[in-house]
Amino acid sequence: MRSFSKLAVVAGLALVTGCRDPGLKSSTGAVRLDPARLDFGRTLAGQSIDGHLRVMNEGRSSVPLEWREVSAPFELVLVPLEAQSGGSDVTVRATPLTAGTFTATLSFVAEGQVYASELIVTGTDVPDCPVTDACKQSYFNRASGRCEERLQADGTSCDSASVCVIGGVCQAGRCVGTPVSCDDGNACTVDVCNATNGCEHLPAPPCPGDGACMRGVCDPTSGCGFAPMDDGAACGPVQTCDQAQVCISGECVMRDPPDGYVCAQASPCQGEGRCEASTCVRDPATVLGDSWSFDSAASHPDAGESPTQYHDFVLEPDGQVSLMGFFSSPPRLRANTPRAVDGAEGSSRRCMLWNNRLICADYPAAVNGKITAIDLASGESVWTFDVRVARPDFLNFTQTIFMARMAVQGSDRLAALFEAYPKSTNPNATSNCRQYYLVVLNASGGLVSGQKLEDPVLDLCNHPHPYGFAADSVGNLFISFSQTIGHPAPLVPGNNTTVMSFTRDGVFRWKYNDPRLVGGELAVATGLLYPENSAIAVMAATGANVYTLAAPFGRLVVTRERSVPAPTVGQSVLKGYEAGTPTERWAHTLTAPERFWSDQLRLAKWAVRGGERTVALTFTEALGKRYLKAIDTRDGSEAFTCPLALDGRSEPQLFEVSEGSMSLMEGSDACGKCDPPFASSSAAFHSYPLPLISPAYEPWLGTFGGPGHDHREEPLGTTVPPLGNQ
Repeated sequence: MRSFSKLAVVAGLALVTGCRDPGLKSSTGAVRLDPARLDFGRTLAGQSIDGHLRVMNEGRSSVPLEWREVSAPFELVLVPLEAQSGGSDVTVRATPLTAGTFTATLSFVAEGQVYASELIVTGTDVPDCPVTDACKQSYFNRASGRCEERLQADGTSCDSASVCVIGGVCQAGRCVGTPVSCDDGNACTVDVCNATNGCEHLPAPPCPGDGACMRGVCDPTSGCGFAPMDDGAACGPVQTCDQAQVCISGECVMRDPPDGYVCAQASPCQGEGRCEASTCVRDPATVLGDSWSFDSAASHPDAGESPTQYHDFVLEPDGQVSLMGFFSSPPRLRANTPRAVDGAEGSSRRCMLWNNRLICADYPAAVNGKITAIDLASGESVWTFDVRVARPDFLNFTQTIFMARMAVQGSDRLAALFEAYPKSTNPNATSNCRQYYLVVLNASGGLVSGQKLEDPVLDLCNHPHPYGFAADSVGNLFISFSQTIGHPAPLVPGNNTTVMSFTRDGVFRWKYNDPRLVGGELAVATGLLYPENSAIAVMAATGANVYTLAAPFGRLVVTRERSVPAPTVGQSVLKGYEAGTPTERWAHTLTAPERFWSDQLRLAKWAVRGGERTVALTFTEALGKRYLKAIDTRDGSEAFTCPLALDGRSEPQLFEVSEGSMSLMEGSDACGKCDPPFASSSAAFHSYPLPLISPAYEPWLGTFGGPGHDHREEPLGTTVPPLGNQ
């Protein structure tokens, strides 16, 4: 076989132009072109693509070939002048100059007969590349076949999409500007700026006392200070009606308290105890009964007796409950009020509260890959982000894309991780290979940044999955990937976990891998990451190991002073540690036969005379009776125990605290520690009045960071429940 130049090919074709056409023959003879039809596929207009054929010769002798000219947009590149016995290679180039489908016939004459193959190619227009950010320019790179970005020049004006920033300009590809000052000159308020609502001046957390007889007070000019407690106020942990540690003129002294002295603090189920002679007298505790309940397995308020797959809820600061599932039902907004309304479109999943709206993934559900903000009062969509529209280049590598996880990074940042099946020649393939795309949105649902995550662990076809997803108080993001050992969904996490961290704008910070870590939720507080199924605390700034406990953290809670791992069902001991260290500060042991009934744990404020205490709430059981238990997080003492009326199908599986009430979920028969949790089940929901109780002002309040599921560490100084305002 010989190769020759285009000039030689054209010259050869000219020799046969005047020959009589003996008619086309099929490829059943000794010489033929293979394949009989060559489809070059799709290529950009103006871009060349080569195709390959073979001249097959079934005889023993070579056969001279006379090639005919092929019409545009095709041209011969490499053709043999004779067909050797067996086969000879042919190369044809297609260069469509415009969009459309083009065909031509490739043929040659051999031994007086004509042999041919059909050629076909489709030219496509250069795609419009999306504008992904105010400080980036998108363009199509013909060499790579992809949309790519270049940074706008520093100093270019841009819109930050936040009312908290003025005079936005581009700097190193990010839109920055001058922060709006919200300082009201009052040291007793926390001044914050919400990206949507602007400046807010919230009551500052109560000033701390000295732990004895000086209470904390706030002066608008100077800030926190001390003032003496009222004479007679308790100042010791143990009180009797014969001897009590009380405050007198700011000093803690021992006295015989008078009749009427408050010897026991009021709780949600019991009034104060007062001294009568040597006895502390108080009325018996009353049973906490629910003020609202709804069993989604039995009925829907507007759908007769048809079961509904609700197995998750979020709780607004004032106690309004919104229900949702993961696959089949629209969200039921403010379901425990007369104003209850269903979301307007489709099913919902992974909903959370953000900037006083419900944010749901893959909603509307007609097509996945969306995030929608829903008005809680009307159920109408406020805005929708569609990753397929914002970043169509992602679709070059995927055959389907949908939501994996979301987390709030601040009032102006929402992180979303999309999961995708890689493109396959079989569109129905259900491979365990996965791809992940991280996007960051602003308060209006606009794209701040987007990227495909690249890492060797994500190239393993063991369904790597982000079982942990959380953000710290300044918006740094943490993603925990682990292999999956259960198929299909809901997914069960395995070990060999990789944790990645990104900034609030999606810029990579660090990566940490540990084969000992089993996948699960992440808590982040006071500079540390606490993986749910691990006893290894990780430094949030670097990913380095900090310390190891004897048992996994579970879904722990963290105050500024203490970290409290989740209780173990059936056990009797709960422990508290110095926050950020493995130093045990207390152990609370239940009195037999009382045992922990649920592994759920939440932080709350308990209003007492002279101030408030941060308590850890959980559930216990003894001899068939159920209780709400509160434990003081500072010293591990029992704050109160209330009998609880809950004769449901299971233990409490999820609960949250609002102002003066508590809401919980029970009755799901699906896995709660899989992802998504409790999927495809129909649970029951209850709300209980809880006087004297309100959400705590602490870094990590519970499973998902708080009642709004925001997955975010609360910043120091935050004085409202998660996601009422950020």
